[in-house]
Amino acid sequence: MLIRDAERAYPANSYAGLTADGATFVVHRVPVSQVDKLGAALRGRHPGLQLAFADARHPRIVLNQVTEDIKKDIPYWRAEGVAVAAVAPHADGSGVTVMVRQVTAELAAAMRERYEFPNLQLKQGEITPA
Repeated sequence: MLIRDAERAYPANSYAGLTADGATFVVHRVPVSQVDKLGAALRGRHPGLQLAFADARHPRIVLNQVTEDIKKDIPYWRAEGVAVAAVAPHADGSGVTVMVRQVTAELAAAMRERYEFPNLQLKQGEITPA
C-alpha cells in the first residue's frame, strides 16, 4: 500500500524507491517543486508508519529505462563474450547494478558509454538454477 501510494504521490521525474531503515520507511525521491508538500501529504495518509525522506540521484523512471535497455541488449553482450546474469535498479535512486560473470574496468566503461549512464555498478556473479 505504501509503495503504491508513494509511486502515485510523486511525479514520475521524482520518485526513486522505498527502503527500510529499522522500523522507518525511507522514501527516496529526486527534489522537485513542492517535494516537501508531497512528503507531508504522504505522511498524513500513513500516520501509523515512521517515514523519512531522502534525496535520490535518479528517478525510478530513468532507472527502469536503463535497466530495460540493458536487458534488451543481453544478446548483444553475449555476442561480445559478456554473460549478463541480472540487472536491477537501486531502490535509493543511486543507479543500476549489472551482475556479470567477470567485472573489468573496460567492460564498465563500455557499458557506461553505451547507455550514457555513469551510475552503473557492475558486480561479479552468476545466477544458477535451483
